[in-house]
Amino acid sequence: MIFIIIIMILDRILEFLQDFQWHSIEEIKKEICISDEKLIKVLYFLQEQSLINKENEMVRITPKGLKFLELPS
Repeated sequence: MIFIIIIMILDRILEFLQDFQWHSIEEIKKEICISDEKLIKVLYFLQEQSLINKENEMVRITPKGLKFLELPS
């Protein structure tokens, strides 16, 4: 159950970023209702997997992240 929730959060963040523009962490916080601590951990995980780029407080999806969104569910 927890695993499914985590995957849903990852998907929601990547879907929010799919316009390939830079977005602030504040924007993501407003869109995805999770605690700051959890959001930072999720963004770190996505960055470690090369699904997003993060510079300072700005985040955007990578081409690999876009491909991940295209995978069948």
